[in-house]
Amino acid sequence: MVRSSIGESQIESAITSLGKLLTESISFSSMLYFSYGSFLDSETLMRHCPRAVYSGKAMLPNWEVQFNFLSRTYNGGVTGIEPAVAKLVKGVLYEVSDEEILHLDSIEGVPEGIYYRQTIYVVDESGKAVKAATYRTTNPKGPFNPTKKYVGLMISGAKEHGLDPEYINELESIKTVD
Repeated sequence: MVRSSIGESQIESAITSLGKLLTESISFSSMLYFSYGSFLDSETLMRHCPRAVYSGKAMLPNWEVQFNFLSRTYNGGVTGIEPAVAKLVKGVLYEVSDEEILHLDSIEGVPEGIYYRQTIYVVDESGKAVKAATYRTTNPKGPFNPTKKYVGLMISGAKEHGLDPEYINELESIKTVD
């Protein structure tokens, strides 16, 4: 029987090599997230997903934004999207890590059944259909009037990302509870 001995420096070298190999082979997964509500405002989204990266404007044809959930957090209506022929949801795409999207699930009330995450196809700025995650109200009701604060976040985000002025005017004309 042959016994080989490994020196301390060989062990350290092997550990260092293994560490480099693991670091290089682990890739952190992410997905596109389509936002159309308060998370249009990147500062608001970044509080929950600090590593999110803005990816561009996008549209969701044959859907519409509705204020179909009464939020205790905002004390007014908050957005959901529902199918609607010849309507258009305007929003933005963010690249969000899998870890942060799970946190966003919690923020959106997925565990409580308030919203659910759905994979959709949106049209990006170049006209290409891209797969993205978004959130929908589980049991839509209403409509409920939103607060100025909530609509203000939508307006701020729409302006920040250069959504068209006509859409911003529509947002500014929404009747609020306050």
